Amino acid sequence: MKKLDLKQEQKQFIDHLELKGKSFNTLKNYRTDLNIFGHYLEQKGRPLIINDITLSEVKEYGSYLEKKYNSPNSIRRRVQALRMFFDYLITKDYFQENPIKNMPVSPKVVDLPKPATFEALLKLKTYLQKSADESSGHEKLLYQRNLILFYLIYGAGLKVSDIEKLSVEHIKKVKNSYRLLIIPDKREPFSVSLPESSTVSIEEYLTLLEDGKSRDQIEFNQFLFNGNPFRIIKGGLSARGIEVIFKEFSRLLDEQLTAKGLRQACIFKWLGQQVPQSRIKEWMGVQPQYSLGPYTALMKNYPDKYAYVEV
Repeated sequence: MKKLDLKQEQKQFIDHLELKGKSFNTLKNYRTDLNIFGHYLEQKGRPLIINDITLSEVKEYGSYLEKKYNSPNSIRRRVQALRMFFDYLITKDYFQENPIKNMPVSPKVVDLPKPATFEALLKLKTYLQKSADESSGHEKLLYQRNLILFYLIYGAGLKVSDIEKLSVEHIKKVKNSYRLLIIPDKREPFSVSLPESSTVSIEEYLTLLEDGKSRDQIEFNQFLFNGNPFRIIKGGLSARGIEVIFKEFSRLLDEQLTAKGLRQACIFKWLGQQVPQSRIKEWMGVQPQYSLGPYTALMKNYPDKYAYVEV
């Protein structure tokens, strides 16, 4: 058998996952986890040739991860990524069996939620609203888009993967508020309401968006868009684009702000509003057996810290 270069095969594996529609964050995590295995081999002075990997080296890698990382979930994820990679190599007839299959995997530990603080959320909302009110033209459209992004995550609890696919046709006004139609890849479509506090901002954004598309001579159906300080570049806002936006929020406001942190804050908000847990799980896109126990326990033990309301 020809010598199989680890980095080349890993790249082909990532390309394979991308073709299957995996999200930006999923691809980034696989790339990171597999690079750690390459670093491990390099530290041993081993050439990055997959065929030469021995079972003893695989077992040693498990020990290496346990010494390097304190989190069982981090170790588990890295082992699972390597297992998936070798499963892929088996489909290419490079291996008869997966050398990772006998590596013990740490049991999954449920991480406690780490939501953005309510003070940070209010600070972000105030900054975005004030900036939108005081700007004009394309700059105003950008601020208004970011304000809508805030409402989509903290208001409606959307995942970035749902936001990526959101089209203008998926948002409809019902009485005094808007509802979003979410069409996941692997489950039935469902709808979720945006808070009434977002209605005026959404309508202003939709008007500005149409004006911006006409000005920049571009047409698309996505609800959000990617743009630079001067013009709209294209329709849709990717997970990577959202990550960059939140890094800028964190820098400008000196706060820890991520899409995940806003979404977890939204879950606490729903629980505080006494939304039925079955409905919250539907909106979260998780299975009915998923436990909201960590959220309810934190609310019970620290009622002031985890009290969130609409803003």
